[in-house]
Amino acid sequence: MIAILLLISELYSVIQIPRYPSLLELSARPWLYELGKKYHKSITSLSMIPEAEFQAISQSGYNIVWLMGVWSLGPKGLQHDRTDSGLKRSYDRVLPGWTNDDVIGSPYAIKDYVINPQLGTPQDLTEFRNRLHKYGIQLYLDLVPNHSAVDMKNVDAHPEYYVRAPPSDRPPYDPNIYLSNGVAYGKDPYSGAWTDTAQYNMWEEKMRAQLITYLRVCSQYADGVRCDMAMLLLNDVIEQTWGYQLHAWNYTQPSAQFWEQATKTLKRLVPGFSFMAEVYWGRENQLLGMGFDWMYDKDGLYNRLTDGNLDNLRGYIKGTDLSHMTHFTENHDEERAITNFGSVSRANAAAVVSMTLPGMRFYFQGQMEGKQNKLDVHLRRSKDEEVKQNVVNFYQKLQKSLNHTVFHSGDWQYVDPTDVDGSSWRFLSWKWKEGKEKRLCIINYSDGQAVARFKCPDVYEKAQGDDVKVVDELNGNTYSRSASEMKNEGLYVVLPAWGAHIFNY
Repeated sequence: MIAILLLISELYSVIQIPRYPSLLELSARPWLYELGKKYHKSITSLSMIPEAEFQAISQSGYNIVWLMGVWSLGPKGLQHDRTDSGLKRSYDRVLPGWTNDDVIGSPYAIKDYVINPQLGTPQDLTEFRNRLHKYGIQLYLDLVPNHSAVDMKNVDAHPEYYVRAPPSDRPPYDPNIYLSNGVAYGKDPYSGAWTDTAQYNMWEEKMRAQLITYLRVCSQYADGVRCDMAMLLLNDVIEQTWGYQLHAWNYTQPSAQFWEQATKTLKRLVPGFSFMAEVYWGRENQLLGMGFDWMYDKDGLYNRLTDGNLDNLRGYIKGTDLSHMTHFTENHDEERAITNFGSVSRANAAAVVSMTLPGMRFYFQGQMEGKQNKLDVHLRRSKDEEVKQNVVNFYQKLQKSLNHTVFHSGDWQYVDPTDVDGSSWRFLSWKWKEGKEKRLCIINYSDGQAVARFKCPDVYEKAQGDDVKVVDELNGNTYSRSASEMKNEGLYVVLPAWGAHIFNY
C-alpha cells in the first residue's frame, strides 16, 4: 500500500494554491440533486457534472473545493435517520413536507472509505479531481476520525478498535451509551450519544494505524482533508470522555498525540497534502503545532461576529495570528448567515470582515444566493426559496475584488481610524499591500452611521500629482481625492449601518 502511494505521489504534480486561499464547501449529494433540477435531468454521478459548473467555480476565484459527504454509508445509519424522533422533528422545522426519499443519511456515519455509489465510481472521483486540477483547484475530502457507522465491519470484527463497556459490566448494556455488543456510541465530552455512530478507541495502536490507512485512502483522491471534530483525538480529551472505560481495559494515555504521527506520515508520503481541523474549545494552536495547516475560526472570529461586541472583535483581530485560520459566516453545521446575523446587510458586513482577513476564506453552498433555510446534513435538499439577487450582486463584487493577488499573497496591517464625531469606534479597518497595489478595507460593523478619517501615508506611490482616483470595489464608484489630504488628515469616510468599502487607490 505504501509503495503504491509513493508512486502516486511521484506521478502527481501538486496543484499550487495561494498563501491565503478561498474554499467552497459543497455537500455532495445535495449538490448533485440541485444540479439535476438546474439542468432538468437526473445527475447520478460526479462524471455527469457539466463543465460549466467547473468554469463557474473557477471564475468565482475558489482555490479549493471541499466535497463533503463522499464516502459510503450503511443501511443502519439511514434507517436511524429515517426513524429517530428527534431528527424527524428537526426535519419538520427545516423542510416541512419532507419524505423518506429526502433523508439520505448522515455523511458523518461512514461505513467504508469507498465512494458512495450514489456519487459514482472511484474512477469518477479521480476524474472529478482531475477536472478541478485543470482549473488550478484543489480537492478536499472528509476524514471522520472520532467514530464510524455502527455497521462498519470492524465494530464486530475488531471490537478492540472501539471504546467498550468495562469488562466487569455484563449485558444488557446501558442503551444510552452502548450498542448491544458493548461498543460505545460516539460522543464528545459535552454531548449525549450519537446513536448512529460507534466510538473509536484512539489509545489502541492498531486503531491508530487503521485511521492512518483511511488517511492514505483520502490522499489517493484528494489534496487535503477536513478532519471532523479534530480536537476529540487529543489524549486529554479522550481521558475526559472515555478514561473510565479505557482504564478498565488497561489502556493508558499514549506518549505521543495521534495527530503528530498522522500529519507527519501523510506529508512525507504525499508532499503538499493539507489538513484542516474542525476545532473548538481553544485548541487551535495545539493542533497547529501538531501539523495542521488550517483551523476553524469559530470560537475566535465567528462567535465574536455573532455576538457583535466590537471591543472583543477588534481585540481578537488585532491580537491574533490569523494566517492559519479558516474564516466563515456559515457552513453545514451553522445557521445560514442571514438567519444567524438577522439581516442581509449585517450578514454581508460579516462576510466582508471574514473574507478580507489573512487566512483561508470559506464559503458554503447556497451562501452566495442568499439562502436562509438550513441544508440539514441528513437531507438532500433545503426548503425552496427565491434567489436574493442583491446578495448575488454583493458576492459577485466581493469575490471579483478578492480575486486580486494582493488579498492572497500581500501583507496585511490593521489601520486605526482618526475620530471625527465620536463614532469611529463603529469601524473595523485594515489594509492590504503588495508592491504598489493597495486595498483599504473599512467596515461599519454596527447598527448606526459611522464617520472617521483613515490616513494613507503611502498614497503617493501611485498618485499623479495631488489628484488621486479612489475606487470602491464593492460599489464601483470612483472618487477624486487629494493625496496630501489622504496622507496628512486622512480619507474622509461616512458609512451607514453595516456598510463597507474596499478602496483601491
